[in-house]
Amino acid sequence: MEYPQYDYAVIGGDMRQVYLAEELSSSQTQVCHYALMTEPDKRRCGPDSQIFAADSLKGACSTSRCVICPIPLSRGGAYLNQSASLEDVSLVSILTALQPRQYFFAGCIPENFRNFAVEKGVSVFDFMQNDTLAVYNTIATAEGAICEAILRSSMNLNQSRCAVLGYGKCGATLVSYLKGMFCRVYTFCNNPGKCARAAIVSDDTGDIEDFKKGAKDFDFIFNTIPALVISSDTLEVMKPSVTIIDIASAPGGVDYQAAKALGKTAALCPGLPGKYAPSSSAKALKKSIENILSQKK
Repeated sequence: MEYPQYDYAVIGGDMRQVYLAEELSSSQTQVCHYALMTEPDKRRCGPDSQIFAADSLKGACSTSRCVICPIPLSRGGAYLNQSASLEDVSLVSILTALQPRQYFFAGCIPENFRNFAVEKGVSVFDFMQNDTLAVYNTIATAEGAICEAILRSSMNLNQSRCAVLGYGKCGATLVSYLKGMFCRVYTFCNNPGKCARAAIVSDDTGDIEDFKKGAKDFDFIFNTIPALVISSDTLEVMKPSVTIIDIASAPGGVDYQAAKALGKTAALCPGLPGKYAPSSSAKALKKSIENILSQKK
């Protein structure tokens, strides 16, 4: 296939994608975009930037060496994650538009999508399987979670009792941030090895059953576990003033119907890097993409 006029097509997503299109554009690099939540701001681009709006998904994909979709790729498993005022863009239509020998980047790519794309001759890269980028992503996620907690509570985080559920990449970074803000931090997870690592920086640790037994003691609860860990029974014993910030993958880990009925503040907060640090996140994405492509030459 003869490639085209564009080096990159940036498609869908949140403000990270907008900033990424701007970051990628230069006198040496041509970028097209489709279904972004807002037009790129050329004032944030270089003076010789080359960035263009595509008329269609097919046009964007068929004329670009690299196609970059959002983190996560899909909304509900069937449609592109995007908030532009367009009709829903199906994942099937993206697969149809992709061309052999292209590079495809996105986050949390469904296995069946990956398999079909690879069979078509497309090189597929999942941002969230890049350890360096995944760890960097936790910084914006932790900062965003703390912002959400401050906005939703009438209490200071300083000296408050905070529970962090889960000690994966996001949980570990969040615990470190909260300790840096002089919170009393308690980490709960069912993995003994992770609990042991969490004990180095946390005020105390335990498993999820320990959390449920002590749920009444916490002012803030941050959940990172993508399973129902905060049920109605647990919500009932929590403080009326508790603030629950859920950063797990949808549908999260909280019984939201019960939380509303009980008058407890609980919020599922997806896409925090795109909301609170889109520019920094875009710079990290650009670096990751360029590192991968440099290895393919």
